[in-house]
Amino acid sequence: MSVLKTPSFQRLALLHLLVNAILLWLGYYWLGVGEAKISMVAWSAYLIVVILGLGCCAYGASLAYFRAEENLTAPAAWKMAWGNLIPLALTAVILAWIYWMLARWAEYSGTPAFTIASYLTLKLRHPVKPESVRRIFDSALWVVRWAVVPVLFLPAISAMAVRGWTGVREIGLPTRRWVYWIQAPALLLCAFWVPLKLLKWVPITSQFSLEMASFALRALVAYFLLAGAWWMLAFVTSAGRPRLTQSVTVDAP
Repeated sequence: MSVLKTPSFQRLALLHLLVNAILLWLGYYWLGVGEAKISMVAWSAYLIVVILGLGCCAYGASLAYFRAEENLTAPAAWKMAWGNLIPLALTAVILAWIYWMLARWAEYSGTPAFTIASYLTLKLRHPVKPESVRRIFDSALWVVRWAVVPVLFLPAISAMAVRGWTGVREIGLPTRRWVYWIQAPALLLCAFWVPLKLLKWVPITSQFSLEMASFALRALVAYFLLAGAWWMLAFVTSAGRPRLTQSVTVDAP
């Protein structure tokens, strides 16, 4: 894609990497904030607001850059995302609640799995293990987390980064494009699931220096994998603009 060679995209991508580093540092710092005093609780809440706002602006700017009809510079993309911060932040909160509910369901699903397994064993007169039913629930939950919710919401978030509240009309808009059902989950896995697995993996070695070098290398790879996969996801979510894939031309005389 020729867009990768434009100075505006390179500046925006560099700024995105920098902001991601700040967000990671703020998140790590927030985890260490105590709750012994009211002032500390207030400071913790303030940090959450800052992290939410900065994250929405950074990722909203990347979506706005690909979504907007006109060519945007890095400051213009950030300005557009900042102007639509409220709908972006509210959508982020709604998505956080949805994923929290899905996590609660994952914890609770053992009970209905046992009930269904008992019912099937009684009716089929053949033992059905609760673990088998639980695996079906987990598989369905995995599809909802990594495919259904992103495919439904990402287009609307992309539109809201440019048009504000009216972008909500695009919820589920590209569901008729079957290829997006493959692109979105695959890129999300590359952006979040794979980096986490990479960071959690610990090589077997007896030397602390090698472990630290391995962690530093894995963290760097995970960081750039997150950034690269997200930019690709932002591009495919925008459905691709001709201005991003064609060279600039002049009108014929």
